[in-house]
Amino acid sequence: MRAPEAYVNWVNVHLGFNPRSQANSDALADFVLADLMATCSTLNAALKAGELKPLKNPNVRTNVAERSIDLVIYEGAEAPNISVRVSVENKTIMTAHGKARKNRYGDLIAYSNHMHNHNRKCVAGAIVVVNVSPAYENPDAFAKGLLRPKSKMEKVVADTIAIFDKIPLRDAVDDPNELPEAVAVIVVDYDGVNPAKLVSGPLAPQIESNISYDSFIQRICEIYGRRFNGG
Repeated sequence: MRAPEAYVNWVNVHLGFNPRSQANSDALADFVLADLMATCSTLNAALKAGELKPLKNPNVRTNVAERSIDLVIYEGAEAPNISVRVSVENKTIMTAHGKARKNRYGDLIAYSNHMHNHNRKCVAGAIVVVNVSPAYENPDAFAKGLLRPKSKMEKVVADTIAIFDKIPLRDAVDDPNELPEAVAVIVVDYDGVNPAKLVSGPLAPQIESNISYDSFIQRICEIYGRRFNGG
């Protein structure tokens, strides 16, 4: 089972989870790692041989900063004294899209810049889970019974996705540090109470899109091969 479907299954086992907690991001990181190992033969071989290791939530250093990253595949000793070859950062936009999408955009730019300051060859990927439900029930106490203004969720979600679709993707090590190598947008319909559904219709990025999950995995594999295996 691939990560988007596996993630929705995880949500449905943990209905009412707090999206700001690390648990959902850790689960998604595990699913992405499994897909990378199943798809990227060179990466899988290096992991199986122990040449590279996966790690969730390590602190990764640059010369001037340290930042916790959701998933890294690295060589070296122990964090933070490691050299990261592949990284993945997971973000969610469950509600309040107008504000959240700007913040998540800024987060991805800062994350990418950090990882490429750490290692210019690092393949930095980012996943954004976008919720289409207009009735999402935030688990925080202050949000109980909160009345939200009505909005056309299809347009709101389309505008949110468009922001991430417009991010230029980094192909070469001399491209700007603040750009990610790969971005995926996963669209879900989840009200915080009832079982979630994976959205695969026209509102979600389709397989040919640069921000589809399939493209995300393929880009990481292809760029990893070019940079670290002479592919």
